[in-house]
Amino acid sequence: MSENEKYDVIIGLEIHVQTNTKSKMFCKCPTGYFQKEPNTHVCPVCLGLPGALPIPNKRAIELCILMGIATHCNIDNEIYFDRKHYFYPDLPKGYQISQYKRAICSNGYIDLSNGNKVEIERIHQEEDVAKSTHHSENGKEYTLIDYNKSGVPLIEIVTKPCIKSASDAKEFASKVRQIARYLGISDADMEKGQMRCEPNISVQEKGKWELKDGKILPIGDYKLNSKVEVKNIGSISAVEKSIEYEVKRLTEEIENGKEIIQQTRGWNAEKGITEFQRSKETADDYRYMPEPDIPVIEVSNEDLERISKEIIELPDEKVKRYMRNWGVSKYAAEVISSTKENARYFESLQEELNKTLDEKESAIEASNWLMGTVYSIANASGKDVSEMNIDLGDLALLILSFKEGVFTKNKAEELLKECIEMDKDISDEINKLKEEKESNSGNLVDIVKGVINSNEKAVEDYKNGKDASIGFLVGKVMQETKGTANPNDVRNILVEELKK
Repeated sequence: MSENEKYDVIIGLEIHVQTNTKSKMFCKCPTGYFQKEPNTHVCPVCLGLPGALPIPNKRAIELCILMGIATHCNIDNEIYFDRKHYFYPDLPKGYQISQYKRAICSNGYIDLSNGNKVEIERIHQEEDVAKSTHHSENGKEYTLIDYNKSGVPLIEIVTKPCIKSASDAKEFASKVRQIARYLGISDADMEKGQMRCEPNISVQEKGKWELKDGKILPIGDYKLNSKVEVKNIGSISAVEKSIEYEVKRLTEEIENGKEIIQQTRGWNAEKGITEFQRSKETADDYRYMPEPDIPVIEVSNEDLERISKEIIELPDEKVKRYMRNWGVSKYAAEVISSTKENARYFESLQEELNKTLDEKESAIEASNWLMGTVYSIANASGKDVSEMNIDLGDLALLILSFKEGVFTKNKAEELLKECIEMDKDISDEINKLKEEKESNSGNLVDIVKGVINSNEKAVEDYKNGKDASIGFLVGKVMQETKGTANPNDVRNILVEELKK
């Protein structure tokens, strides 16, 4: 029996997302701390000084609710904050203001592309901690703490232990990031620490456990294997890699008869392994208590209605609409809608082409050109499509000119790339090519004859039965006409001339 047939993999994800607010969660200090001088975005509140009182950030709470609405959660009409106690140098108060028993958002879900559904247990609001940096100098080790990040608003998204594979966990994290970016909740840049993923993983024997009310319970006298949490994950791809590594490690431990200890491990991206950090705390260890300095905050129906108006068409909905209404392939629709900027660019190009073509043909042409040409040029330049400064009217003109047979696809792509790199006006270049096409059309036979006269070997090869030589000669004519001639016309004229 294989390991996959013997064991079930059970994964829950905790995802922290920093919200796009100008100020911190409980004070007026600015949140733009990235690459700033350490300890310059601080005040008595986020430094945890005695007597400093927290004032909740209204916009941060609205963004938390917005994420809850986007993920089909129930929204509580009363918001309670709690104190979560633990004593690390990066937590100046000795506790974190968070939520425990009553989260703002609960019981939501996100659908995955393979038909699986990831259930969300809760989405709650809390504050971030400071950043510790470890140093060594003259044989002595020491730690410095930058409190600029302390108190930055966080949304924590906690799934139920219902994720069945590393690939599903990766897709769920990707969809959370997409939603956050689409709705302006967060930039969710993992390299800047704006989004962090922490999987909780356990491996259980098949048929000996059950999921009830969001909890993993043993069947009969089966003893559940403890779960392991993995931290320090810096990319979406690392979510998948860390889970795959940990599942393999846990399975081998169980097979070797070792007891799994509940623990927190860190992901070492350079080595591609997880490493032990500490024994895992439980909720009791945190000694939760109600936050006495923040009263209950009421959320009215009017508040929910106002926040709901910020919901826009999300990626999954766009994919379905592109496929259903316009016949765009699933793969292309997913790539195009992967970012709000790409989707906006596609829809704007489709709208521009729709002035000449019908709606569906406009979408297919826009999709094909973005997927096959524009994205390739953008990737080569290291830019996003929205940063390439291509006038949509000019791009539409280029596509329509190609469809009219003004030039070949290769020539169109070459022209587009040249105009972007050399900042040339696309419409001016197209007009020049149209003029050349008109002048060439009258003497295309003469151009063909010239190519035949100057390429005797290829002509001889063709006459000796090497049909592939005709392609070489067509290419030469296309060079002479700067790609404006119709390749089929060129081939036909060449064949006729070579018969003489």
